[in-house]
Amino acid sequence: MLLASCDNILDKIIPSKKDKRDKTLAFFGDSLTIGTGGTRPFGDWVGDTFPERPVFNDGINGQIALSIAIRQGGVPLTLSVAGGKFDGGKPVTVTKLNNEFLSTPLNANVYSRTGMLAGVQCTITRKFLPEVGERYTVEPLAKSDPEAVAETPVAVEIPDGSIFELDDAVRLRTATQILWYGRNDIAEGRPETDILSAIKGSVDYIAEPRRYLVLGILPGATENKGTDRYAKLTAFNDQLAMLYGRSYVAMTPPTESEMNDIGFTPTASDLEDIAKGNFPRRMRAANNTDQIHLNNFGYQIVANRVIKKIRDLDY
Repeated sequence: MLLASCDNILDKIIPSKKDKRDKTLAFFGDSLTIGTGGTRPFGDWVGDTFPERPVFNDGINGQIALSIAIRQGGVPLTLSVAGGKFDGGKPVTVTKLNNEFLSTPLNANVYSRTGMLAGVQCTITRKFLPEVGERYTVEPLAKSDPEAVAETPVAVEIPDGSIFELDDAVRLRTATQILWYGRNDIAEGRPETDILSAIKGSVDYIAEPRRYLVLGILPGATENKGTDRYAKLTAFNDQLAMLYGRSYVAMTPPTESEMNDIGFTPTASDLEDIAKGNFPRRMRAANNTDQIHLNNFGYQIVANRVIKKIRDLDY
């Protein structure tokens, strides 16, 4: 008892150096988060610097801020199903969603997530079927007890507008989160308030003490100084910088030292792009019709800015 008491006193005087915080780095966003135009998600470069920390990348091409915030957990997902209940262990068609949070106009991939609906552990799946279009279903997960003689049919009511609590969102509340929202909202002319609301919901959802970064909107290749779009993006990013302070990561052009760090030697053309307030063309996707995405050089610049913030903020 005396030794235990002494240990407690020493812990207060000399805090343990063992960091018991969740080490996960969770990246939420759209195609920029998963590294479209490059060869890997930019979060993987961040993870290379912190090899002891698990990395979770969750991006879907073409998504708006609200959809991303639902996947992250900052905005609750609500739904209704055909018949208003589970049909045994079979998939049930979703008839209404507050947002098609796994949808994208850019592909017909199957996306699914697990979570709790009406007290039942289940999977929600998005499929695109050529003959009927997009469809969401929910399906109870099979029991994990290998000694169970038979599965018990699920007969649970699902009231309209029930909340589907996503497992990943709940699990990652204690992680360090990197949020990159809004590029597609801007491209589609959606209200900037939608982006701000989605980011705020996501930040508020993170467990205290919150560890998070908010990345600015990346200018497109032609959104240069002197254009209306550049002025709009700059004003919006200034709002983000004011709201999130040290947790904000700017999408300003790369500096000379940043380029040196990744072994990138700028050409005269690159320097012209930088002078226009933008990432140089040689840091963007090889497909010249792609005005948005970066290549590995560009994503490494973003990754290094995130790495620096994680270190500076002791995340």
